[in-house]
Amino acid sequence: MPSAAGLTERVNELEYELQSKEAELNDVSNMGVLLTSMFEVDAILAAMMEMSLRTLSAEVGCILLAEKDELVTGVSWGVNASLIRKIGYKDGMDVAEWAYRSNATAIINEFAGDNEVGATVNSVLSVPISNKSNPIGVLVAVNKISGARFSETDKSTLEKLVNFAAVAIENARLMKELLAKQKLEQELSLAREIQRALLPDVDIDLNGAKVESLYVPAGQVGGDYFDLIPISDREFIVIVGDVSNKGVPAALMMTAARSAIRAEIGRGKDVAGIVSHINNTLCLDVMKYPDIFISLVFAHFDLVQRKCTYTNAGHLPPFLYNEHTGAMRQLTTGGTILGQFEGVRYKFESVSLADGDRMLMFTDGATECVNTNDEMYGRERLGEFLMSHGDASPEEFIRRLEVELDSFTLGAGESQFDDITAVLVEIAGRTNG
Repeated sequence: MPSAAGLTERVNELEYELQSKEAELNDVSNMGVLLTSMFEVDAILAAMMEMSLRTLSAEVGCILLAEKDELVTGVSWGVNASLIRKIGYKDGMDVAEWAYRSNATAIINEFAGDNEVGATVNSVLSVPISNKSNPIGVLVAVNKISGARFSETDKSTLEKLVNFAAVAIENARLMKELLAKQKLEQELSLAREIQRALLPDVDIDLNGAKVESLYVPAGQVGGDYFDLIPISDREFIVIVGDVSNKGVPAALMMTAARSAIRAEIGRGKDVAGIVSHINNTLCLDVMKYPDIFISLVFAHFDLVQRKCTYTNAGHLPPFLYNEHTGAMRQLTTGGTILGQFEGVRYKFESVSLADGDRMLMFTDGATECVNTNDEMYGRERLGEFLMSHGDASPEEFIRRLEVELDSFTLGAGESQFDDITAVLVEIAGRTNG
């Protein structure tokens, strides 16, 4: 039976071990708090390397992080990662890759001294860095300063420390992604404001006509194009177009196309010639990709001669409707899309304008929006809507059309698929509401 002195000595030993464990846990906890307060990956890796080597009393080490499932150097202190990758372990893998692939810690405490590794390395501790059981890298410590072996206590301590590092690295990456997303959103918001600033002012004095518009981009920026260019108080141009593709590429092309179109306005009243020249400019200088092009309707209104001369470049035909006669037609004369086929000669047509005539120009976002049954709104329904709301002022018509499209798509379960643009031109503007 142990003596009283022996028991006292054993109790003292256990108390010392307990105090040592508590001190170790406190140290690891404090280091973890410091690591998780950092939001720069490089700073986390440097701090992690310093803490690990100091805690283990190790000489050198490195941290390898996974990029596209391959380990690359994150930070290296005193040892080149290429040397670590020469230390074979199991299953034909080196000690770092095995720890990463197996998501398990590897310890090697015996090396032959007759090779490149054994001449400089006497012990290695390789611990996987994992986030929610998914390895994202590995920390490798090399050689105890004392020359001793890496122990199970060293393994346990480093695993605890590495757990904090994994959380810190993931938080830093998420923060980086969040900041990048916020920056992108700010840039897109600014781009949207700039794009909206490019939209024309429809509240201008046109003697004998009224223009109203609806413009709803599907995202932050859109690829629809709408322009109103006054020539005089009795003469103006209206253009409605649609850039293929969506988002930022479409918006950039739309802006470039707008500049090209505006540069051609001074060429006179040759509508077909202007559009042909615009097409050549877009083919040569702007649209050099086969999947990006523009469709548009270019309409020149002359209120003195009471006519509209237009050309349709591969766009949805506008509706021309007179509520007094009930006559409605679609304007189809023109040619193919812009920006793909150089040298195309576009045709034009002049149509007479009478009091009460309304021309509705629109993009496919208005006709291809879908309801809960996956049915498209369609051109026929849009034409019927135009005819059934002839009593509304242009302002009220556009407001009703927006409500109509919102109601049609309500509950469809998907975000707006495409930009929506509609422009109504009324001859001899009405005053009733």
